[in-house]
Amino acid sequence: MSKPRKQQKCKTCGHTQFDVNRYTAAGDVSCLRCGTVLEENPIVSEVQFGESSSGAAMVQGAMVGADQARATFAGGRQNAMESREQTLSNGKRKIKRIAAALKIPDYIAEAAGEWFRLALTLNFVQGRRSNNVLATCLYVACRKERTHHMLIDFSSRLQISVYSLGATFLKMVKALHITSLPLADPSLFIQHFVEKLDFKDKATKVAKDAVKLAHRMAADWIHEGRRPAGIAGACVLLAARMNNFRRSHAEIVAVSHVGEETLQRRLNEFKKTKAGTLSVKSFREVENLESSNPPSFEKNRAMELKISKKLQQQQTDNFEDLSKMTEEEKQSVFGKLSKEEAQKQLLMNTILSDITITTENLNDQMDRILKMKKSSLENSLYKTPYELALANGSEQDPSKIWNINKPKNLVANLPKTDDILQNVSSEVELNSDDDDEIVLESKLTEEEVAIKERIWTGLNHDYLVEQEKKRLKQEADELTGNTSKSSSGNRRKRNKSSLPAELRKELGDIDLDEDGTPRSAADSAKMYISKTSVSKKINYDSLKGLLGGNMGF
Repeated sequence: MSKPRKQQKCKTCGHTQFDVNRYTAAGDVSCLRCGTVLEENPIVSEVQFGESSSGAAMVQGAMVGADQARATFAGGRQNAMESREQTLSNGKRKIKRIAAALKIPDYIAEAAGEWFRLALTLNFVQGRRSNNVLATCLYVACRKERTHHMLIDFSSRLQISVYSLGATFLKMVKALHITSLPLADPSLFIQHFVEKLDFKDKATKVAKDAVKLAHRMAADWIHEGRRPAGIAGACVLLAARMNNFRRSHAEIVAVSHVGEETLQRRLNEFKKTKAGTLSVKSFREVENLESSNPPSFEKNRAMELKISKKLQQQQTDNFEDLSKMTEEEKQSVFGKLSKEEAQKQLLMNTILSDITITTENLNDQMDRILKMKKSSLENSLYKTPYELALANGSEQDPSKIWNINKPKNLVANLPKTDDILQNVSSEVELNSDDDDEIVLESKLTEEEVAIKERIWTGLNHDYLVEQEKKRLKQEADELTGNTSKSSSGNRRKRNKSSLPAELRKELGDIDLDEDGTPRSAADSAKMYISKTSVSKKINYDSLKGLLGGNMGF
């Protein structure tokens, strides 16, 4: 037997009768005796079930997510879901499938699903293959948890290019602003490379030495800013040589997918460290070794030393050249200097020649230099006529000075256009540039002209043959009397007779010069009107009556 439901009581007066305000959306519940409000805007949080028209049970209410546009119903059809939700559901299902194939834990797969949700929200999935994006999300989740999985594992499993997958990974890191992504440990790549290179029973020893080399490189700052695959490849190559396995650079490159030059550069950087100078036995025994400077620091130091040595050598050479110069050569060098620089140099030579100079001499020299500077500055400034008059010692009225300097008959004294044209020679001197070196170099010799003519004739051979055929045919037609009208003659020409009679009468005769050009603007307008096509579909008499007898001609 079910337990009876406890009756609700007012907390203030203990009354059991309440009033529910059904006229507002709040639905407040208040006590009838004291008026205390017990509930404000009550929300039913329990799950309620209803019955559909077909008799099936269904959940009443729905949950709307932050990234959803509408509510989804559990009892609805599959197409009731949004396209984005379907894409998210399919992506999470594929991520779990890939994670199961690569033995990745479920919590990492769930984290990869959240990364895929973020990429979907930022529209990173559009225009990219779904397998690339899913593998990238799963790889980011693995990097966050520092697992041993690499991009090449996803590439081999999904049968896609590792370079395409790497490009998608880099773009995703930039688009999603993933800044706290930990660097991949090169030791994670070492075991993978060792298994592919087949070291047989010494694989564990080789991997152990390679891991120690990787830690040593990290202590010597070689790991910073480098791709972990290159570090791991160099460590595996050194570990193989330490255990008497001769593996070539090509084999390491094929396994690690890095360039041979990159691999050799990592080896050269390790060679310059203190650990690189140790023997194999000493390297295995030494635990605490002092770290070396970063490779970039050593490179910059070497460049600075090289530049300083070069500058020092240049200064030494210049001093030796100056010491070997005679007095005449020094005077010639000083003569190329300006007047002020020569005076400064002379003063320095006086000081260096151990000649005693008093303070008065130095002050005189300083005053003289200052006066020269001041005079040169005053000369460079513009002075008005009044200031020039004051400088000359004459005190006149400034207005008179300006009137004196004002030009008279300025327009009348200007040269005329006819005078300028008379000075211009009408004959063109074609031989004026014959002495110019550039013109002489541009002229072709007779042999060059013949070669250029031969080249032009060869390029235009077909055109010349066709023109020659036309010329011979025209001459033959003239001899036989079979002359036909030209194509231009076949065209219908509109002459003056094709115009209406009234229009010809109003136009009148057109006065032309000997070369056929009209003599005036009116004749030019008449010629234009006579050439303009006149429509036969327009009644010009009616048009003339509408326009009041003036057609504008």
